[in-house]
Amino acid sequence: MVDITNELRALLNHFWIVKEDDPTLYYEIKRKQGYIRDFLTKNLGSRLIVHDRFIKLEKFPAIKTQGSGIASFEDVLDYVLLCIVLLYLEDKTRGDIFVLSSLIEYVKNTAVTMELDHVPDWNLRRDRQSFTRVMNFLKDISVIKVKDEEKVSFKDSQNAQVLYEATGLANYVMRLFANEIFGYTNVDDFLKDEWVYQDEEKGDVRRYRVYRNLLFTPVLFTKEAQVSDYDYVKRLRGHMKEELEGLGYELEVTRNMAFLYEYENSIQKENFPNNKKISDIVLMVNQRLYQMIINDEIILDDFEVGKISKESLEMILKDIKMNYSDYLSKAFLGLALYKFQDEVVSYMKEYGFLRECEDGYEVMPSIARFNAKLIKERDAQLDLFGGDEHV
Repeated sequence: MVDITNELRALLNHFWIVKEDDPTLYYEIKRKQGYIRDFLTKNLGSRLIVHDRFIKLEKFPAIKTQGSGIASFEDVLDYVLLCIVLLYLEDKTRGDIFVLSSLIEYVKNTAVTMELDHVPDWNLRRDRQSFTRVMNFLKDISVIKVKDEEKVSFKDSQNAQVLYEATGLANYVMRLFANEIFGYTNVDDFLKDEWVYQDEEKGDVRRYRVYRNLLFTPVLFTKEAQVSDYDYVKRLRGHMKEELEGLGYELEVTRNMAFLYEYENSIQKENFPNNKKISDIVLMVNQRLYQMIINDEIILDDFEVGKISKESLEMILKDIKMNYSDYLSKAFLGLALYKFQDEVVSYMKEYGFLRECEDGYEVMPSIARFNAKLIKERDAQLDLFGGDEHV
């Protein structure tokens, strides 16, 4: 049996593998693509796209979660601007040079032409920040390169100039759909796109949903899963454990959740916990929430899900920021309290510890598996999980 552990993890943990950025990994995946496709076809039903410049695994979960989306994006406007920028880059070939001023003019004019609800105003710092997040994302995934830029960023001044180079990969960023999507009105329509004309409760589709939820989302909760999916996990957990252990994962199944541990690479930034400082903060928050459950201050329902008010959670975060500075980086200490609270809550939603609800937040059972007690050491800034990144 050919070992595809490292290659599959790389595909799962990255948007795509670009040959120019990592030729060794690219060719290793290409060499083993037959074995990788066998696993994907059997368990995920996901497409592996092998291009002469990149290899991409389409990672499309079977259920919607509050953590879905591009991690660095913070607003709907980010996604709108991303689509417009990709339109601009569509006709750019590899090596084409363009300047920031022409791009932002195109973005604004296109928003006006399309009669969007919000036309970006580059006088507003908020809109410039949104645009900057988009450009940073495209740079991170090698769709653009920065050739030259001024010391003052566009985020800080609308008069900033940057010289970019297109890599010719922009046309491959968006996902290809099997069916016509113009009639879709909500997330569920997109989730069901792949299962059209198939029985979703049986056979391959159910297996695909289960494996996608385990590999593409942090935790599969009984409360959010279809009944047939969780029955599948409980009945076949032995077989699934054996298969996933061969890929370096350990499957844990409880009455109300199922998730994967990845011990060898547990501190990489895509996993939780990791070496970001915010990971330490979340571990502390989870410990507070877990203690509240033990003390019956948070009451659990039949799915082991509790509720906490927005005000109560904000008090916990305020106490951590004010009284546990040894565990926080300078960047977090310097944040305004509301911004600190927003960042931590957003991160907790992304990893499935919290779910927004009408009267506050649902506290999910995964906090019982991921929390940390504080151990005070004198004259040293402390790390719960080896944190060395400020966010």
